[in-house]
Amino acid sequence: MLTIKKQFMHLMNNTFLAMLTAPLTLLLFGAWRGLAFNGPNYLLLFMLYLFLLFTHALERLFTKSEQSYAKLPYKAIVIFGILSIGLLSIIFSLSNLILAAILMLYLVYSILQFYPYSMTNTFYEILLRPFFKILILSSVSFFSQANFIPLQLQYEVLPLILFHIFNLIQAQVKNTSNSDRTMTYYQQLLLKHSKNLKMTTFLLAYATGIFQILKLNSSLWANILFGFSILLVLPLIKKRFQGALKMEQYLTNYSFLFTLAYSLLFLV
Repeated sequence: MLTIKKQFMHLMNNTFLAMLTAPLTLLLFGAWRGLAFNGPNYLLLFMLYLFLLFTHALERLFTKSEQSYAKLPYKAIVIFGILSIGLLSIIFSLSNLILAAILMLYLVYSILQFYPYSMTNTFYEILLRPFFKILILSSVSFFSQANFIPLQLQYEVLPLILFHIFNLIQAQVKNTSNSDRTMTYYQQLLLKHSKNLKMTTFLLAYATGIFQILKLNSSLWANILFGFSILLVLPLIKKRFQGALKMEQYLTNYSFLFTLAYSLLFLV
């Protein structure tokens, strides 16, 4: 049993795995729901995945530079920027101008959240990241498969938005606690109420997911799988796990598993 726990934590802390699952998490639910309305468009979905993989790499470059107070690696940023724009042109040829324009807006946001003024560890990050990364990208991935966007999608992604906010609060608390910079009023409030905020957003994410279960005719195994996914929060709250926990990687992989378990509820 101890070996299984160690292997599980090693997998959840794996940086390369987190790099691969991060863009997949953002596309998974929307694409899964879109497939229920139309045939699969695997090529377009793969292009979207590559686009998000490169924009995620851009975000990591900005984040690492910000955390280490180092100079921005402009050459690498330009390379990933060119690759992202190149993929946008391919996506445009496979889909339409509106989809490409929305993704261009997302690319601009991916840069503006760090430069010239950083939104990291601010209320604006909490406000904008779930909108762009969950609502917008879920809509884009749904449209890539179904060629339309239903109004109900904005209600279906609510558990994912709340879980994303839970992850953001976790990361912001860690970053603020470890920073030697003067805290803003928002950061002071965040640290003061961090336990309540984390618990509230986490419970709301699962509560809204359970509410969806009540409306769906989900398979029993899917309901059980979604229920068991709640146990993955234990390494985040139990002190005995803290020494072996890489917060960023664990949260990224946990987000993927939560999204996967939630998506399977809609399997018919």
